[in-house]
Amino acid sequence: MSTGAASVLAWSGAATAVIGGLSLLGTGLLARSEAATAADLAALAGADALASAHGDPCAVAAETASRNDAALSGCELRDWDVLVTVQVEAGPLPPASARSRAGPSPTDLP
Repeated sequence: MSTGAASVLAWSGAATAVIGGLSLLGTGLLARSEAATAADLAALAGADALASAHGDPCAVAAETASRNDAALSGCELRDWDVLVTVQVEAGPLPPASARSRAGPSPTDLP
């Protein structure tokens, strides 16, 4: 193999590794963004259910997370606030997780 061919082969291997790394980074960032969105929506749905005296706000939050391709991994009611944690699968990477809290503003409390 000539020096030029080896050089081209080395550069193409390096470029492939960089593209693969950037692809994994993009997958992780996308999963993290999806987890944050799902957590926000689940917390809002749970808080709305709590405000309307629904029997199980965490069940509403879990359904909302599921509809956004996430799994509810934690739900806690703290006074009038709903705190949730969700996880989203990230392909070959570990699952991405996010937490969110929703509830009425202090001026809206009964």
